[in-house]
Amino acid sequence: MFKKLFSVNDDINNSNLSNGLKKSYTKFCYFLNNNGFSIISEDDGNGWKIVYLNKCVSHMNFINVGIWIDTCEFGDKDAVNDILKNVTWAHVRVCEHFNSNGKKCGCGNQLGFNRTIFGRDFNNICFSIIEFINPDVEAMENIKLLMLLFIQNIPLSST
Repeated sequence: MFKKLFSVNDDINNSNLSNGLKKSYTKFCYFLNNNGFSIISEDDGNGWKIVYLNKCVSHMNFINVGIWIDTCEFGDKDAVNDILKNVTWAHVRVCEHFNSNGKKCGCGNQLGFNRTIFGRDFNNICFSIIEFINPDVEAMENIKLLMLLFIQNIPLSST
């Protein structure tokens, strides 16, 4: 399998992102490292996994610019304010594998999942539960908040 031979910072710097977004993504990577996350090259060399305690939490890519979050372990509906709830809900990713328009979401042949996120029920959700495509600086700040909530709510043992 192809492995990237350069760092995530190289990937950011070589991307077509604006200088402001390059700085924002670089700060995001420092934020992740400072909070115990690891950034690891995807197995196919296209993008990066964000891992916490050996669990893949998220993915990011600078070609098809986006951040995809694979978890909804953020706490209950009282964990955050309405602004973050609404931003998160607006980015919930519906599974489109069996969509009649032919668009595929990359989840394979499985059906979507049902999940509750901040007290709201969602049906037919993709394995990447939340999707931020071309996130701006404000969206990046919201993603940081979600990552901090994940840290606070992940079980530290498998008991």
